[in-house]
Amino acid sequence: MELFLFPAGVGIASVAMTIGIGGGILWMPLLILAYGVPPQEAVSISLMIQVAGMGSGSLAYSKVAHVEKRLTGILFLVALPGIVLGSLLTVKLPENQVNLALGAMSLILALVFISGREELSAQGLYRFDKKKVAQILPIPAFFGLLMGFLSVGVGEWLIPSLKNKLNMEMTGAVATVIHLMFLLSLVGAMSHGIFSANLNWGYFFWGALGAVCGGQIAPRFAVKVSDRLLKEMFVYLMTLTGIHLIFHSI
Repeated sequence: MELFLFPAGVGIASVAMTIGIGGGILWMPLLILAYGVPPQEAVSISLMIQVAGMGSGSLAYSKVAHVEKRLTGILFLVALPGIVLGSLLTVKLPENQVNLALGAMSLILALVFISGREELSAQGLYRFDKKKVAQILPIPAFFGLLMGFLSVGVGEWLIPSLKNKLNMEMTGAVATVIHLMFLLSLVGAMSHGIFSANLNWGYFFWGALGAVCGGQIAPRFAVKVSDRLLKEMFVYLMTLTGIHLIFHSI
């Protein structure tokens, strides 16, 4: 049963890092619903798997897309306190409430992305604008907390703002977010390693091995598809995930 986490890791990491989501929103329901892992342990395993996958993806994206390192550093520093605090809080909610929360967030995210404007973003007119960057800082500040608490990736919520407010190309936004989430998942995994209980290392090993492979696949696929297709994949995946999680929470 643990071996299934290898192909699952390849699939989740490939899809997640192609469209710029953390993967936690997919790992959490898989671990909780299919393997019966308690939510607190699922968060720790998910974050540790993301360290491996995001690390692999960061290296691969560095070769095929431009990463906004200055922006990444600012977003990381803003999100850092929240992810440590979220790790301290850990998940104390019943499984159905965790699934309901994740499902609702997925559907809201899909709606947010659909409502974003299209012009300019595909033309790569990004410039570092302090005022516009300041407008999106509440996103990593708040969702950094949720990443430590529920393993929900910051990227799910940053991608729409990077694309629509800062006019970043989809591939560049994804590459920047992948690097950011690698740093945050590393901090989150370290915090959970200190503050959480025993983990099933077999789940981590096979999931991480698959995520490392998927992290190499995603960038090569992302640069070959259009911004519009990446956006549609993002919206469809979030919608299906949200409906699935809400259904299982009832």
